Amino acid sequence: MVYYEIDINSNRDYCQDEINQVKERIWMPELEKDEQKARNMRCFIEATRKLIEEGGIGKVSIRKISEKAGLHNSTIYLYFKDVEQLILFASLKYFTAYTRMLQNISPAASPEETFFVVWSAFGQTVFEKGDIFYNFFFGKYSQNLTPIFRQYYELYPDEAPHYSSDIEEMYYGNNIQERCLKILHPLSGIASVRVNDQNIELVNEIIVSCLKELMMDKRANPDLDPTALNEKLLRMIQYVVGYTGNLDPQKLARISVGYEQYIQ
Repeated sequence: MVYYEIDINSNRDYCQDEINQVKERIWMPELEKDEQKARNMRCFIEATRKLIEEGGIGKVSIRKISEKAGLHNSTIYLYFKDVEQLILFASLKYFTAYTRMLQNISPAASPEETFFVVWSAFGQTVFEKGDIFYNFFFGKYSQNLTPIFRQYYELYPDEAPHYSSDIEEMYYGNNIQERCLKILHPLSGIASVRVNDQNIELVNEIIVSCLKELMMDKRANPDLDPTALNEKLLRMIQYVVGYTGNLDPQKLARISVGYEQYIQ
């Protein structure tokens, strides 16, 4: 390794260009190292995603990922804890339709409307890929999702969504319980529902339990219709929060352009 040194005690006057050149030589290896790390991580994520598409998450292994990526299997552990964490990174690509719907929610929507549009978009997404999203929200690393989201969008900045502050706080929640609670809070105390500060934690637990049960049904019976499951989930949530308004899909479509495109 070559070392560069500027002698601050020298009588020589260093010009700024010379100083900048030395700085570039010092930092370039570190920058190249970061870029190589990002390239390798994306390579492993893309390989994992292809394997998921080919055979589902149950067929993914470190050996298959390394073969698909064309890199040694030990390299994976420089960037990911294990295959389960790598699968989580690869799973985030399947959020694309969901993120688009969230970005298109009308700012004029009421708290109730926003709540049910978010849940409807979420349900339609997760029931399409039952195994993938059950693992994501109820698997090994499901209680520490925020850093997964953050790092993924650093690797894929073009996919990073842009939300209102309330939606962003929910989207980057650390686990499914926290995410659900964030979107439930705006309903607390509203006359059209029976959610309040005293029961909100219990209401949230019931909603998450309903979601988990339906996702387990989808895993056990892959042929179950995602739309029918989502409609059932919405009816459950509607009952739990005590909302008596209209949840007609066309009404939800008017609130989110992305949702309208998704259901067509």
